[in-house]
Amino acid sequence: MGNYWRDVKPYLKERRQKHVQQMGNSASRNIEKLGYDYKHYPNNHQFAIETKKGIIDYWGTTGTWIDRRTKKRGKGLESLRKYLSQ
Repeated sequence: MGNYWRDVKPYLKERRQKHVQQMGNSASRNIEKLGYDYKHYPNNHQFAIETKKGIIDYWGTTGTWIDRRTKKRGKGLESLRKYLSQ
């Protein structure tokens, strides 16, 4: 059984890295559609989005966002759009 996991581990690691990369790229495209300036931190796929309400941090791999000023948090781009339109 140990040999099996030793053989499978590189494949699983590569698959996970590809998935994280795809999620980051998808998030980047979706954030561009929001129309705000942003800074991308590729190591952890975090985005600092400059909005009228201040800077909002968004993590592309989990969909979590946090307003730096008010500490309000949410999940997903749709809830972020609603928050920004208030």
